[in-house]
This record gives sequence, C-alpha cells and structure tokens, in this order.
Amino acid sequence: MAGMKVKLATSWNKIVKSRYLSFGIIGIFLIGVASCTMRQAPLPTLVATAVFDQATPIAQAEPEPEVDSGETLEEDDVVVTETAVTATVNTPQSNDESSPKATRTSRPTKAAAATTTPTSLPQLQPALTVSEPTLVAGEAVETAIPTAVPTFEVPMNTTNVLLLGNDGGTNTDTMMIVSVNRTGPTASIMSLPRDLYVYQPGRKMGRINTAVARGGVELLKQTILYNFGIPIHYYARVDFEGFKEIVDIMDGVDMSVSCGLADWRLKSPELYVEDEDNWEIFTLESGLHHMDGDTALWYARSRRTTSDFDRGRRQQQLLRAMFTQGVDVGLITEFPKLWDTYQDYVETDMDIGRLLQLASLAPAIRENGIQHLYLANRTIPWMTPGGAQVQLPMWEGQNAMKETFSRLYLPPALNMAEGPSIEVEIINATDNPDLAWLAADNLAWHGFVPVFGEDDPDDDAVTALRYYKPNFKGSYDWLISWIFEVRQSQIELVDDKTFEYDYQVIIGNDYDPCRPQLSAPQIYLNP
Repeated sequence: MAGMKVKLATSWNKIVKSRYLSFGIIGIFLIGVASCTMRQAPLPTLVATAVFDQATPIAQAEPEPEVDSGETLEEDDVVVTETAVTATVNTPQSNDESSPKATRTSRPTKAAAATTTPTSLPQLQPALTVSEPTLVAGEAVETAIPTAVPTFEVPMNTTNVLLLGNDGGTNTDTMMIVSVNRTGPTASIMSLPRDLYVYQPGRKMGRINTAVARGGVELLKQTILYNFGIPIHYYARVDFEGFKEIVDIMDGVDMSVSCGLADWRLKSPELYVEDEDNWEIFTLESGLHHMDGDTALWYARSRRTTSDFDRGRRQQQLLRAMFTQGVDVGLITEFPKLWDTYQDYVETDMDIGRLLQLASLAPAIRENGIQHLYLANRTIPWMTPGGAQVQLPMWEGQNAMKETFSRLYLPPALNMAEGPSIEVEIINATDNPDLAWLAADNLAWHGFVPVFGEDDPDDDAVTALRYYKPNFKGSYDWLISWIFEVRQSQIELVDDKTFEYDYQVIIGNDYDPCRPQLSAPQIYLNP
C-alpha cells in the first residue's frame, strides 16, 4: 500500500499544483473583473505579417508622449525611437563636372523583427495635487484635516491598479488596490473598507466610498495618495449586474467556503427589493460550492452578519477562485478574443498594450504567489459630528496602517521566486471529503503547496503535523501551526530523508477550516 500511496499522492500533486498554488493578481484583474477590457472599438484581429530585409526609410521625428500636469514618466517606460544611421558612401565619379560628388546616404538596415512582447503607452507616475477644502456657502469644516502622509517610493517595474465595484448607485461598495511587480514577478492585493473616514483633497472629510461621486475616479486616486501614500496608475470598474453576468458567462465559479455564512437574501433575483416579504435568511455551509452569478454576488456583498472587513476577505477569495477557473479553462490565453465579450461590463483607463503585458505575467505570478492584505484592527470606530458611524485610520505604530501599506510592495512571505516551495501532504482521516479540499485551499492561500495523499479514515484521529527535515529552519512552522490551530511545539520533527514532501498533516475530526484570516500572523518588519 505504501507504493500505491506515493503514486496516488504524486498524481494528485500534478492536479493540486495547477489548481491550488497561490494565484497571480494579474489573472484576478483580467478574469475576476472581466478581463479589464475598455469601452472602445473592438480589438482588431492579429494577422501574421511577412518581414523582408529592406532599407530603412529616413527617420522622422516622432511626437513626444504627452504628460499631464503633475505626472512624470517612469524610468522603465522610456519611449525608444529608431534613428537612421548615416555613413559616407563613395559614388563613382564621372568625367562630367556636373556629376554629383560623394554624398552621405542612409545606411540600409534590417526592419525590426516581429516580437511577441506587447508594447504599451508610457506609465505615468501620479503626483499629489494638494488644495484647500472647497465648502458650500455656510458649510463648516466638521473635523480637523490631517496632513498628507509621505508617498511610498514605487519600486521599478511596479504597477498599481485600483479595482472598483458598485451597485449602480453613487457610492463605491468595493475598493481594492492591486500592486504588480513585473520584475519578480509577484503581486499583492489590499481591500479598502468603505467606511474609512479620510480627507478628499480639495473637498472635505468623508467616507472613502463617496469620493467617486464627488469628483470621479481621479478624486479617489488622489484620496488614496493623500491618505495612504500609494500612487494609483490605473483603475478598472464593474457594476454588480455586470459582475453577475461575468460569472454566468463562466458557467459559475467553484468556491471553497471555509467559514459558513448566513445573511439576508432575495428569494429570487427578479423580486422587488423594497418588499420585505421577498427576503429570507440564506445559509451557506462550510464546504465546496458551485456558485452562479447571483449567489457569488450575495457572497461578495454580504456584511450584515459579519463585517465590512470580512466582506473584503471574501471578495479577494472569490476573485482568486474566478482567476483559477479562468486559467484552468484557458481564458487567459484567449484574452484578445474575450475583448468584445466583456467590454460592456467593465471600464478602465489602461491601454490594451499594458493589459497584454500584465496578462503575459500571469503564469509566473501564479507560480510565485500573491500576498493578501487587510486593514482590520488598524482603524478606530468613531461617530462624526453629524452622527455617522465611520472608521478612523490608525497610521502610526506597530501593526498600524503605515506598516500594512508598506507591505504592498513586498513579495509574499512564501515567494517561490526567491526560494523553494514548501509541500504539504494532506491525509484525510475523516469521512468528510470537503475537509481535505478546504485544508488545501487554506494552505495555498498562504503560499504552501498542498498535495493530496490517500485517505485514511480513523474515528479517533486528531489533527497533527509532521515535519520531515533535520530542523525547523525555514519551515514556516509559525504559519502552518496557525493554519491548523496546532501549537508549534506539537509539530513532530521526523528524520526521514525518503519522505517526498516537507510536511504531512493528518486531518482529524477536530479540524475546523474556519480561521480568522484577517488576523493571520505575518513576517515581522524591522521599523
């Protein structure tokens, strides 16, 4: 049986590595929010073009890219233009004195070869435009306006994208910052609670989700830069009806729900929302679920029985699942063909060249991992003079917002681009097959590589961890022990060089996959 066990685990390993590795935010951006297509003419079909060796025509000056006031070009986005190289060419002399003498002629050069690397418009570096509050006649400043925080230096080859979602009304319900380091490549994603009470430059203090209604997406970008020091290069926005359509176009999405959820939901999507008799408590138990667009939207928006912070966690989880499914069925490689399908649902200010560049990084980012960040426990509940319940940012101090936003530019703790993966064999000793999948999902969320072993049912089994190395150096035992709610001292150190993986976890009947992800342990950062 031992040989069969290894064979089975190896077979599952191939499936799990493709399904449960940490998932690149590029794919989340492209698939999770409808491939981020823009509202413009359909993408033209690419046609193969023959390339001939020919003389290069005389180079003409190209116009410099326009740069908006307050914005600068990044060093990695310099526009390169070709210039004809000249050389002296001896022309045969004629006895006729009127014959032309030697002239400087452009040296023939080969035309540039076709390349598969997409080109894009230069990425502009946003700058903060600070101005005094603009008040309506008779209106007073309710609270003191904080000073702008220092802007974090954006690492080379990094792109920050703001993902937005709303219900068709004036306020923005969903806000996430996605930071992609194209050098790693790695990615991070952070959810912004909608009740954050911040200064909107040139306006006044208010909830962050009201910025778009007051001054468009540009005001929200400036608000994020002023209060959190993060420049936003691009945005993508989808309304909730469009989100449902996207999920349904994908034939639904498979979700690993570690924590059950119960909240109010319309009995049927077409019912009138203002009639309270049309509502009921809907319960989603812990386990594996296939969600249609309406269920996925309910899961992403629910917060009456939880919190806005937990809703942000579920939104990240849902987008990751959509990306995974999109990769599994090859949607990433079909990006150009999806342009027409999704352009009615999503708007963005990103050019197609940049979209294609980021999409090309998706497999590598998926392999290297993604970092999930939250602002839970980093705010102070407060009531405004007008009686509104809001959240005040805690910027300074240990585990405060400043430290959290600084992590946005760091690679994930378990970053496969910088070190070997840590593989964990899962042995399910329960009679519930979903528990093994939920354990795998929790492991992958934090960067471990889960591998399914052969089930070994045992009614008396309890959850246990074994580590098959000489010592715990580089084992991330502090993280995996938290995932399975096992003390670090309880991890068994096994000296067995023949074991194929790093860890083995026994899923016992005491296992609870619902962990407080918002307060998961993180690597300590030196102040």
